[in-house]
Amino acid sequence: MHPSEKPMVPRHGLRIDLILRELPLGLIGLGGAALAVRVGAEPVAALPLAFLVSVRVRLHRI
Repeated sequence: MHPSEKPMVPRHGLRIDLILRELPLGLIGLGGAALAVRVGAEPVAALPLAFLVSVRVRLHRI
Protein backbone atom coordinates (compact mmCIF):
# COMPACT_ATOMS: atom_id res chain seq x y z
CA MET A 1 0.00 0.00 0.00
CA HIS A 2 1.32 3.44 -0.90
CA PRO A 3 1.64 6.07 1.83
CA SER A 4 -0.93 8.25 0.05
CA GLU A 5 -3.57 5.50 0.17
CA LYS A 6 -5.67 5.20 3.29
CA PRO A 7 -7.44 1.95 4.12
CA MET A 8 -11.23 1.94 4.22
CA VAL A 9 -12.45 1.41 7.76
CA PRO A 10 -15.98 1.61 9.10
CA ARG A 11 -16.96 4.77 10.95
CA HIS A 12 -17.23 4.48 14.67
CA GLY A 13 -20.69 5.14 15.97
CA LEU A 14 -22.79 4.07 12.96
CA ARG A 15 -24.51 0.71 12.57
CA ILE A 16 -26.47 -0.31 9.47
CA ASP A 17 -28.97 -3.15 9.83
CA LEU A 18 -30.44 -4.88 6.76
CA ILE A 19 -33.44 -6.98 7.82
CA LEU A 20 -35.57 -8.98 5.40
CA ARG A 21 -39.24 -8.04 5.58
CA GLU A 22 -42.07 -10.52 5.75
CA LEU A 23 -42.51 -12.76 2.73
CA PRO A 24 -45.47 -10.92 1.11
CA LEU A 25 -43.55 -7.63 0.92
CA GLY A 26 -40.52 -9.37 -0.56
CA LEU A 27 -42.68 -10.95 -3.23
CA ILE A 28 -44.34 -7.61 -3.96
CA GLY A 29 -40.93 -5.98 -4.39
CA LEU A 30 -39.66 -8.68 -6.73
CA GLY A 31 -42.91 -8.73 -8.68
CA GLY A 32 -42.84 -4.97 -9.06
CA ALA A 33 -39.26 -5.09 -10.32
CA ALA A 34 -40.08 -7.87 -12.78
CA LEU A 35 -43.09 -5.93 -14.07
CA ALA A 36 -41.05 -2.74 -14.44
CA VAL A 37 -38.31 -4.53 -16.39
CA ARG A 38 -40.91 -6.28 -18.55
CA VAL A 39 -42.53 -2.99 -19.63
CA GLY A 40 -39.15 -1.51 -20.52
CA ALA A 41 -37.80 0.24 -17.45
CA GLU A 42 -34.08 0.10 -16.87
CA PRO A 43 -33.01 -2.54 -14.32
CA VAL A 44 -30.77 0.11 -12.72
CA ALA A 45 -33.93 2.00 -11.75
CA ALA A 46 -36.16 -0.96 -10.85
CA LEU A 47 -33.85 -3.18 -8.78
CA PRO A 48 -32.88 -0.67 -6.06
CA LEU A 49 -36.55 0.11 -5.53
CA ALA A 50 -37.36 -3.60 -5.19
CA PHE A 51 -34.48 -3.92 -2.71
CA LEU A 52 -35.88 -1.12 -0.57
CA VAL A 53 -39.37 -2.65 -0.61
CA SER A 54 -38.18 -6.13 0.39
CA VAL A 55 -35.49 -5.15 2.93
CA ARG A 56 -35.82 -2.93 6.00
CA VAL A 57 -32.79 -0.63 6.29
CA ARG A 58 -32.15 0.81 9.76
CA LEU A 59 -29.37 3.22 10.68
CA HIS A 60 -28.32 3.51 14.31
CA ARG A 61 -25.87 5.84 16.01
CA ILE A 62 -23.85 4.07 18.64
